[in-house]
Order: sequence, then structure tokens, then C-alpha cells
Amino acid sequence: MLAQPEQRGRFVTLESFILDTFTRIDEDGTERPLDRPDEIGGAGTYTIIGARIFSAPSSLGMIVDYTPETLPPDIKAKLERYGPESFIFRPRQDGQPTIRAVNRYRGQLRLFEYLTAPLFLTPASLRGTPLEDPLPGIIHFVPMRDRMVQIVREIEDMRERVGRDSWDPCLVWEPDIPACVPDCLETIRSITPSTHIISPNHSEALSLLSLPPVSGHSAHDTRMALQKACVGIAGFGPKVAAIVRCGPLGCCYIDTRKTSRPSEDDVVWVPAYWDASLPESHGKVVDPTGAGNSFMGGLGAALHAGKALHEAVLWGTVASSFMIEQDGLPVLTQHDGVEKWNGEDPGERVRLLGERMKGRGDGVDMF
Repeated sequence: MLAQPEQRGRFVTLESFILDTFTRIDEDGTERPLDRPDEIGGAGTYTIIGARIFSAPSSLGMIVDYTPETLPPDIKAKLERYGPESFIFRPRQDGQPTIRAVNRYRGQLRLFEYLTAPLFLTPASLRGTPLEDPLPGIIHFVPMRDRMVQIVREIEDMRERVGRDSWDPCLVWEPDIPACVPDCLETIRSITPSTHIISPNHSEALSLLSLPPVSGHSAHDTRMALQKACVGIAGFGPKVAAIVRCGPLGCCYIDTRKTSRPSEDDVVWVPAYWDASLPESHGKVVDPTGAGNSFMGGLGAALHAGKALHEAVLWGTVASSFMIEQDGLPVLTQHDGVEKWNGEDPGERVRLLGERMKGRGDGVDMF
């Protein structure tokens, strides 16, 4: 059964839809196209699909800026199969085509480059769309420094106009890689108290706090380093939580509502659903692209439905488990009126993940 939101507005992302193409760079530096069709991508898309795994499409919202001649009809139809109510298709007015990017693979490294001019949305971009009325209950964003300042400022201005008591959206912030550098530390520190969730990945958290990388460390030492990073991020003062997404190790978080002085004793770990230590996880991870965004989508969907923080983290973990099982997006089907993703029930995965944690002795009351 799909979650029904307790809040009036939708869960909205300010991030983009992108058409992704793929190449590989050989050892001699030659770039060659991969035998792989163009795919639906973009941080906004992965986030909304991550949320869609648990939520009705009418409770979600994303603007897709495009031009009809540069968005293939089959791609548009594929996106709409997840629920056309979630996507606000808006023709670009700046003379630019649908956003397109190339993903270049060099060994295990993935390099990303825009091929067409991107559009960076802010809350003001919602004006004149169905996402303006009612205003969003939850807003997700992945901005660089100047844009994140603008987003927070615009939200404050909008709250003043409509009445601060009548609209107070939950802000779910996924800091962008270029923003997670020491030069941006003070800006991020100053903005975080205006947000509810801040969630960098492990590399971003370490970089932002000028902590050494953990490549080559043991799993135990890596966990200790990432707990320290989580404490540092929580110290910035988000209203609800600091969550560090840790790839194959899962994620760790601190509920900042429960402590005024975060410490490592406050850190809660949630393992990855496809935990490499489990035999059933073998071969399940195909492509991690979009894992972090889909985690944020699942997390936001749970918060939008009024779930407790810990269960929201489990929803995020499960959402990312579906995203990484294939190239591109997971497959949605209907079985006797029940939605299945890659042939499985997301709610059952949440239950199994919770049971696994209890079996390890690190369970947390989800309700």
C-alpha cells in the first residue's frame, strides 16, 4: 500500500531531469561511446523515483524543463509511466534544448559533464506551476554555494508573504560535491540551522571537515572516521538530523532533536540493504549511479508520510537498493493491484532490513 502524506503540499525536488549519454576513456586517452542507449538521469529524477517507490505520484513533484524536439517521445513516455502527476513538463524559454550530459568512465571513475546548458531551479521557479498551490510540504535540493544561499533566502521571503505560521516546509539538503570543500564550510555552517536534514555522502563529509580520506582503511577504522564526520556535521545544527551516506557501509545519522551536544554515542548506523557480507547480495549491485539521490527520495517520502526518522532512513536505504540493481531506473509493475519494483515489494524490504538490524543487536524503535 502506498504511503499517503499527512502534510498538505507535495514532496518537491528543485533538481533536474537530464538525458544521459555514456562513453569510456581507454588507457591511451581515447574516448569511445559505450554500447548503451541514452538513459533518463538527473538528481531530480533519481530523487523523485526514489520517493515514488513508496509514494503515490500525486504526492510528488518535479519540473522537467525541455523542448519537444530534443526530448524523444519514448523517453517522455517512459518517465510518465511512473506516474504523470509527478512531472511538470515545462518548455524552455531560453532557447536551449533539454538538458543533456555525458558520463565518462575511466576505470572505476565516473566523470560528468553537461553537454547543454543546465537550468538551476529555486523556489521561485515553482511560480505558475501546480507545485505553487499548495506550496510544497517538503523541498529537496542539491545546490552549490550561491544557489543554496538563494534557496534558503527565497523560502524565508515566501514564508513572510504567505504567513510564517501557515507554511513551514521541511528542507532536505543534499550538499553538492563542489560545495563540500573547506572554503564553503562557514557558508554551510550558517545555512544548516535553517534546514531540517543535511546529508552529504562520506567523501563530501570528510572533505568539508578537512578530515583525511578513508580509502585503504579497515571497515572498523572507516566507520570510526565516518562517525566523527557525522558528529561534525550534526554540530552545524540541522533541525532534525545529520545523515552521512556511506556507500557499501550503509549510512549513519544523528537525530539532532535528541541532543544539544552531538557525540559519537549519538550515532546510529543502518547497513546497506545489499550488504556485501550477505550471500544474497552477490551480484545485486550493478550501477551505483543515483543511489544517493534515491536515498534522499525514499527518506523524504517517509517524512512526508509522517514516519519517524529511523524508519525514514530505512526507506531511503531500501529506495537506493532498487536504484543500484540495474543501469538506469528500476522497473515498476502491477501485480493484482499491488505495485512491485524490480518484481519486489519495497515495504517487505523495509521489514527485512529492520529485522536484520534487530538480529545484529543494533535495532532502533521505528515507531
